Amino acid sequence: MSRSDGKKSYFGLGLAIYFIIGCVGIFFFLRWFNGYLTAYESALPSNGIAEVKQAFESGAIETVMRGDNLVTSSTYYNVFDYEAHIKELIVGKEITIEESSQSSAEVPRYVIKAAGEPVTDVTLKVVGKNDYDMDIWGCDSFYPDEYCMSTDVYTITVPSDVSVSVSGRTLTAEDIMKDESGNPVIKGIDLIQGVTSYMTSVPTFTTYQVTGLWSNPTVAAISSAGEPIELTCEGTNYSAPLQTDADVMAEINAIIPTIVEAYGKHFIGVNSGAVYNYLLPDSEYRASLSTAMTNFYPTSHITSYDYYNVSADNFVTYCDNCVSANITFDLVVRFNSAAYQTKNEGSDAVWVFVKQNGTWYLADVPRQEPRSLEDAGITD
Repeated sequence: MSRSDGKKSYFGLGLAIYFIIGCVGIFFFLRWFNGYLTAYESALPSNGIAEVKQAFESGAIETVMRGDNLVTSSTYYNVFDYEAHIKELIVGKEITIEESSQSSAEVPRYVIKAAGEPVTDVTLKVVGKNDYDMDIWGCDSFYPDEYCMSTDVYTITVPSDVSVSVSGRTLTAEDIMKDESGNPVIKGIDLIQGVTSYMTSVPTFTTYQVTGLWSNPTVAAISSAGEPIELTCEGTNYSAPLQTDADVMAEINAIIPTIVEAYGKHFIGVNSGAVYNYLLPDSEYRASLSTAMTNFYPTSHITSYDYYNVSADNFVTYCDNCVSANITFDLVVRFNSAAYQTKNEGSDAVWVFVKQNGTWYLADVPRQEPRSLEDAGITD
């Protein structure tokens, strides 16, 4: 073998070795680069939000939303309430994720939508480092109030001894509406102001005012006896009337015909003193009624008088010895002289009754509307 042939042999071997080394280097570089790309992709915030989207698509939002990452100003709902509420909003709907206008490189923020409607914002945070010392992003905090909360102000007016709860939370004195002077809004009842000194207890109404609620909140009221009370709702205003005691209503109904007859006779000058048997002793109304006689009825010309449309409804119990009812009656008086026309002493009024020493008395008639024959539907 010549010396030149030996040189060629060593050159080929060296070239092969360099080629092999180069290939191995390229292999490891490509392997490293592929791992780098994989690590880079795994470190993107969009990869971190994918876990959240998957949880919402499966409905298992509790795997990513917990009590320590729920940001809300609500005093009415806890994390379990929010979970249930959001699940109702997303069930069966397409989930999409959009980057929020509030997003930044330091705090990535996204809007989660269900069928195109925003449900909650979610921010990401760094939860670790990968092998390339890149930040790994994961779920941080949820901000559902912007989309779940109603901006409405809800008012609830109930008797002061009634307990009110909103979405499971019992309202307290802190929730009572305040007037311009900062005083709690607790009002008396105008209808019974003339008889409060005779009552065993005087009811008042309390108005609560609450905000930070979801639309259509659950508002419930419980009486002092523990019985549920039906609330009337008009928009965002709730109210509960005073309750009616069925036994008291029956007692008042039993005496209404007798009192109405004596009351009507008083105004036409027939046995006018009988009505005082049914008026509350020492009451202002008893004193005022003594001056309310018409005194113009020609009693000697009365041929007949008849009662029509006697009824009692809209009973309200204020305490165990005070109740009101709407009393309607028509007393039609006829005369034996053409000089006098048929008269109607009809009345549509609220009567207030007070029980004293075991007897119910008429204590006040604060609201009264006279009724004509036409009102009564009577033609004579």
